[in-house]
Amino acid sequence: MQAYTIIKSLLLEGEFHPGERLVEVKLAERLGVSRGPIREAFRMLMQDGLIVQNGGPIQVYQPTRKDLEEVFQCRESLEVLATQLAVKKMSTKQLDELVLIIEKTKEADQQKSFTELGKLDQAFHDVIIEGSENQQLIQLMSVIKTKVIYIRNTMIRNYYPNIHDIIGQHEQIYQALLERNEQKAELEMRSHIKNSLEAILKMNAR
Repeated sequence: MQAYTIIKSLLLEGEFHPGERLVEVKLAERLGVSRGPIREAFRMLMQDGLIVQNGGPIQVYQPTRKDLEEVFQCRESLEVLATQLAVKKMSTKQLDELVLIIEKTKEADQQKSFTELGKLDQAFHDVIIEGSENQQLIQLMSVIKTKVIYIRNTMIRNYYPNIHDIIGQHEQIYQALLERNEQKAELEMRSHIKNSLEAILKMNAR
């Protein structure tokens, strides 16, 4: 389980490049474990969709345009629903958390801390998802979240020049939640996720 956690973290942090071959022996040596835990980690990571083996060597997941569109299609459906529920259920404390995250995002942008920007971007969405108070939705979203973090972090340096747009969109979503305006919150979240996909597709096409 420890090998799985470590390798998953490395994948989500962009330590390995999409399409890169993962060698069992080398990872076992790097982690100081036998090959058994690495094999088990590979099995679990395949279930997560972070690595693939199509009749050849094990490779880091390299999303196609179709993959990206499908992941964000699922994300849009789930996060829009979460936002609709959160409008009615979010606490004042959670709304305050969103304000704090937005302020920290602005600071991270000034410092050009790309890793921190990624974490704060995800934290903003996590607060809203938790604010839905729907445990089934939260569980479903955790599956998509892993893919979204991976996709974002493997192209983060290209994606985050759009951070000013992202901050502005987060502020609009927050304002709609503060006003308890379900229609506005839904529209802002849907637009935000579509814009995120468009930015990623544009960077991925280069």
